[in-house]
Amino acid sequence: MNLPLEDIFQWVDEHEITRQKKNFHRDFSDAVSLAEILKKHYPKLVELHNYAPKHALSQKIVNWETLNKKVLNKLKINLSPAEQGQLARAVPGVIERLLHKIKLKVEKHETAQKNVENKEKTYYLEGISPKEFEEGKAILGRNDDNAGVNALTVLDIEVKTEASNEKLIPSNICDQMKADTTEKINEIAQLRQKVEQMEKLLKIQDKRITDLTKQLHVILTGEGDNVTSPRTRLFNKIF
Repeated sequence: MNLPLEDIFQWVDEHEITRQKKNFHRDFSDAVSLAEILKKHYPKLVELHNYAPKHALSQKIVNWETLNKKVLNKLKINLSPAEQGQLARAVPGVIERLLHKIKLKVEKHETAQKNVENKEKTYYLEGISPKEFEEGKAILGRNDDNAGVNALTVLDIEVKTEASNEKLIPSNICDQMKADTTEKINEIAQLRQKVEQMEKLLKIQDKRITDLTKQLHVILTGEGDNVTSPRTRLFNKIF
């Protein structure tokens, strides 16, 4: 089988490997470099302390036996004892075939993960009936499903596995509803702050009016001054 060697080498270069690159086959002969690559993609499977750099052939084979048992078997890649020996002896072509298999596994795994992440979640809104849904559209004057949901007051959102025609909305609509709710809460907080400021200003204004009213009453009635007439006291205040 012709292997896409350039793709394999480029894929390997995308990973951080602690060992300085010298000879491709010998760099992988003790399984340490491959363990570091696998650690990136399957962190729960690989414990790097199990794979120390080795120089003796027997110790390199031990590393490959450990990697094969603890990691590769779980990825449904099984190395025979002969293949482990060839890898430890840095036989050309063997590590390339293994890397190609692992690369395909990793790419398949990453594609599956993306599909799961991109798949829409199903949300169920408690208390939303088809009638309320249609009323929601009418409230906003729009004939789309987003309008029907956004016009409703949602108190409880649950993620469930079974579908229901009466309480189902896509996750993007739910996210938009959450964002709209957060925006409204912030607007309400700002309005409350403005109301509090206005109430403080009104209290100050009321107190000032009360003080001026008392002063005017004293001027006009002459209370507190029994000698001069009210008119005289008024002129005295003015001039």
